[in-house]
Amino acid sequence: MSILSLFLTYVKIGFMAFGGGYVMLPLIENEFVHKRGVIREEEVYKLFALAQSIPGILAVNMAIFLGYQLRKTKGALVAAAGIMFPSILIITVIAAFFDRFTELPWVQSIFHGLNIAVLAIIAQALWKMAKASITDKVTFVLFLFVLAAYLITGINPVFFTLFGCIAGLLLTGRSKHA
Repeated sequence: MSILSLFLTYVKIGFMAFGGGYVMLPLIENEFVHKRGVIREEEVYKLFALAQSIPGILAVNMAIFLGYQLRKTKGALVAAAGIMFPSILIITVIAAFFDRFTELPWVQSIFHGLNIAVLAIIAQALWKMAKASITDKVTFVLFLFVLAAYLITGINPVFFTLFGCIAGLLLTGRSKHA
């Protein structure tokens, strides 16, 4: 995959990924796994999990990791620039006209509809991640435990991310049929 193609693909994803990094996952999968075949689906999920586990903007982290995997340092820089370009452009345009349009009912309706569409896309991405990640009884129980603990305690998600990293290390090498 050429550097220009990598940049343009991420610009395209950036323009379509309203709603942030979670919306980007199915777009990345479609572009890089199904259309171009430059990475396997499992690798996308692993890179996505890694991108979630470090500070920063999820979409940019994911672009950097995937860009690096495809074209090393230059790929990481180009992918990051590609994913950020649409946001910078859109924010600049919105900022220029924000006061004039935010109160218009049709603009509010557009954003309401956009929120619903984004929610559906995130739900689909979460479903695919769950199918790829919850592979047996142990991972299912871990998922339920972390979900319940988070919902009940409201503890910062960083602690659950660290817990997940530790659990992953401890579970490495065990049979998938546990």
